[in-house]
Amino acid sequence: MFSCRHARHIQRSAFPVTDTSQHNTTTPDSSAIAEANTFNKNMLSKIRSNIIGFNTFSAKLKVDFESEAKQMAGISAVIRMQKDSIIWISASLPVIGEVARAIITPDSLKAIDKFHKKQYLRAIRDANDVLNIPFDFKTLQDLIIGNPVYLTDSIYQVVKTPAVISFSCDSTLFTSLFNVFADDYVLQQSKVMDKDSSRKRSCELTYGEYKSQDGHKFATRRRVFVEDKNFTKIDMDFNKVDFNQPVSFPFTIPSGYSKE
Repeated sequence: MFSCRHARHIQRSAFPVTDTSQHNTTTPDSSAIAEANTFNKNMLSKIRSNIIGFNTFSAKLKVDFESEAKQMAGISAVIRMQKDSIIWISASLPVIGEVARAIITPDSLKAIDKFHKKQYLRAIRDANDVLNIPFDFKTLQDLIIGNPVYLTDSIYQVVKTPAVISFSCDSTLFTSLFNVFADDYVLQQSKVMDKDSSRKRSCELTYGEYKSQDGHKFATRRRVFVEDKNFTKIDMDFNKVDFNQPVSFPFTIPSGYSKE
């Protein structure tokens, strides 16, 4: 299924990485500014060349989940996506079998908890209590596929080392920090922080164990750490991935399930 590239274990780093070069405290001249702007433009182009394009996506993975309210390990999950329209998720536990299923669209979330016989119907903007991740549909899609989230052209605070390049960028609501590998510009780590400091909301994403699949560099290991009113930790270990194959999204709500 996968063809291996050089091993890179999942690793959490500081933002920014330590600059091993000698710091220059003088004010940069116009040629230095032009050189920096050219580097930033080329870096963005190379990062975006790694963005995974797809029509459909399916994956099997193992998930460990932890929040302030619960902790679950060894979850077997299946994820299927139709780009920009549907995310379908099924979660199973050993011996018990399937315990939850969800279908997410750009507008809504429907989920069933088979263990407690409950159903959840939410507008996507109000689905944080079910998803535990305060993202819209597109951002959730990028998170699952492994594409950068909230990457913009407003690059600043670039720090280069032989192994990793760090930089920051701004979007309307968030400041994003990125670490990318210096040789091929795939993601090593990113952190998204709400510009409204009173909300104290952030999401840190760590990527590792890259393998090649259908010409894509895919991070088969992920860690997600969300801090909002509470915290959520998710570890994902992908063991089967397919792109652009036929997928289905079966979803029914059994009778007798209570609404939450």
